[in-house]
Amino acid sequence: MEKRTRRARMLGWWYVCIGGAFMLLGLRSAVRGDTIWSVVLRFAIAIGFVVLAKGTLRRPSR
Repeated sequence: MEKRTRRARMLGWWYVCIGGAFMLLGLRSAVRGDTIWSVVLRFAIAIGFVVLAKGTLRRPSR
């Protein structure tokens, strides 16, 4: 059981990293003055990955 929770934890942190990268891409696009839809899309993808990470990192019920 420990191996499964460790894998889930690693996968959750992987999702956090991907979400953070998309946040930075969205911020860069906003600073550069790219179109609003590309900025919003990147932030939406980032939020999706963060929500996925939160669900993955949540402790299993005992």
